[in-house]
Amino acid sequence: KYHRIYTLCGAGKINILDQIDPNTYAVSTKIDTKDGARTGLFVPERQALFVAIPHRGSQDAEIREYKIE
Repeated sequence: KYHRIYTLCGAGKINILDQIDPNTYAVSTKIDTKDGARTGLFVPERQALFVAIPHRGSQDAEIREYKIE
């Protein structure tokens, strides 16, 4: 349905890759999160990506919700 891949690699960004053809994807967007955020859950019923932000130094732990369009 979406033809997209969402990656959380811990570098403080969600990378969104769009499908160009059946074997090719390209980064279309990068969304800032926080350093260390590499755990996420996509919930199709809510069209949302939940991202776990870890506690690091003065950065509080939290869960963020990103709406998928």
